Parts: sequence; C-alpha cells; structure tokens
Amino acid sequence: MRLDLLRFFGFGKRYFFTRVIGFTILVCFISALGAESKEIFLPFPETWKETSETSDPGSESKENPTLSPKSKEAELSSVSPSQGNPNLTSNPTLVESQNPKDGDKVTIGIPKSDSLSSGSKSDSKKKKKKEVIDPSKASFQKGKAYLSRDQKKSAEQEFADSYSKEGEAAKFSRVENTNLYGLDGKEKESSSLVEKQEDPDLKIKSQFELARSLDRIGNPESEEKAYREYLKLVTEFPKHPELTPRSHYAMAILLIRKKEYRSAAHHLVNVIKNFKESEEFLPSHYYLGKIYESSWEERDLERSLKYYQLYLNGVEGKNPKPGLDFRKETKERLRVLGSAI
Repeated sequence: MRLDLLRFFGFGKRYFFTRVIGFTILVCFISALGAESKEIFLPFPETWKETSETSDPGSESKENPTLSPKSKEAELSSVSPSQGNPNLTSNPTLVESQNPKDGDKVTIGIPKSDSLSSGSKSDSKKKKKKEVIDPSKASFQKGKAYLSRDQKKSAEQEFADSYSKEGEAAKFSRVENTNLYGLDGKEKESSSLVEKQEDPDLKIKSQFELARSLDRIGNPESEEKAYREYLKLVTEFPKHPELTPRSHYAMAILLIRKKEYRSAAHHLVNVIKNFKESEEFLPSHYYLGKIYESSWEERDLERSLKYYQLYLNGVEGKNPKPGLDFRKETKERLRVLGSAI
C-alpha cells in the first residue's frame, strides 16, 4: 500500500513538475510574443507610424518623438548655412508637406528662390562689367607710346583712330591731337577738335593746348595765331583757376618778345590782381620788373626795383618749379639797379 502510494506520488510529482515547467515556458513564450508585438517593424514606415500612433495617441506630445525617414529629410533640409549648403539662408521659408498616406504634416525648410539665384545674378553682373571694353583705349595707349619715342605722325594716326570710335579715352585723344595738329600748323583741324569736346574741363584744356602749340612754333605768323587762341580762352571760356592765369602769363611773355610792353604789363597785372593763388602770381612780379627796366616811354627803374624785391620776398623759403624760378636773375638785377640808382 505504501509502495503504491509512493509510486502514485512519485508519478504525480514528475507529472506536476512537467506541467509546471511546460506552463512556465508557455507563459514566457506568450509574454515574448506580447513584447514583440509592441516593437514590430513592418517594411513600410507609414504603416508602422499609423500603428504607433494608434497604440500611443500621446506620442506627438513627447519631447523627442521617433522621426520617420521623411521627417529626417525635413530636419536635414533645415540645417543652417554654416552646417550645410552655403547657398541656403539662415531663415528658410517654412512649408508644410502632407503625406498622402498617413495625413501627417511635416514642416520642412525650403530656401527662398532669391537666395539661391542671388549668387548667380551677381556673378552675371560681374561678367557683364568685365565684358565692357573701351574701344578707343587701345589706340590712345598706342598713340602715347609713339609720342614717347617722338614718332608724332604715328601718334596722330592712333589718336585719330581712338576718337573715331567714341569711347571714354576718345576725349583724351582729342586733347593730344589738338596739340600735335597745332605744332604742325594745322590750326583748322585743331580748332575742330576743340569744338567737338563735350567735357567743359577738357574743352578748355584743348583750347590751351592749341594756343600753346602754335606759340611753340616760334615764327611771327604762328605767334599771332597763338595770341588769338590765348585771347579766345580768357574771353570766351569760363574762368579756370589754372589755365586762365597761365594764358594771361603766356600772352605777356609773347608780347615782351615783340617788345609790346604796355600790353604785356596789362596781362601780368591781371594775374597779380585776380589769381593770387596761381603759380604765375610771383613770376608776374619778376616780369613786371623786367618791363619797367626795359627801354620804352614808361621806363621806371624804381618801380622795377619794387617788383623785383616783391618777387624775391615772395619766393623766400619756397622752391619754385623749373621755368618759374628767377631767384638768381632777380638778385643780379637788384644788385645792378641798386648801384645804378
């Protein structure tokens, strides 16, 4: 009887443990299935997103929600210029993109079209600026090069070619040829170039070059022409702070050579009275000293000494330009006239 009971209980114990172990395995299996069902990943992210939203309605309110591949792309597209594409602006336009399957709205950063095109526009503007070439510049530079070698005929041809193209350098080519034509005695051609100058400042400079070039020829006929051109400059053109006193001064020197002292003195006094800041102001005193020392009806040695002394006092401590420096001659004339008086 006891043996039967032991066998019965022994059999029952094995059966009991077997059932318990089996039940435990079954529970673990079921719990494993339950755990896997919460983190199941299907091949379509949109379907998985729907499942996660259905199982956890409050997932959108979390601080760091799981991003779908599309939302990751959106995050990458809103990277700042320093981290991503340098052509993107730091404040991209925000556009809501709706997924046709799950209806979710994703905010993505799309740069404004202006920010993308501004670089290309500025580049195109730079290219346009570089493409603008002055058609008259090359001939002007050639003309200056020929002048440096004293090849005047070749220079004239290049300058003429320059202002025939009507570029920015053409007006400077006209000034050069005004001088060259004047030196050749081509007064009409030179005067025609002066008339064609539209820039007022260059026009008066061209007029002065014409007068000076005629003056430099050095014969009586050209000197008369030069005087007329100088006179035209000081009477018909606006007063110029440099060229007007230079023209008066040049006419005075020209008239002194002709021994027309009264007219020469008139131009020098004009410089002294009206152009005190000009370079010709002090030299005009020197030439007035020479005029009043010369033999003519109004010769006055005391007045001559006065003008010489005014010149010498004015240049003291200064360094006059070559051609306007008469310190040595003035000191000599003061010594001679002082002993004579």
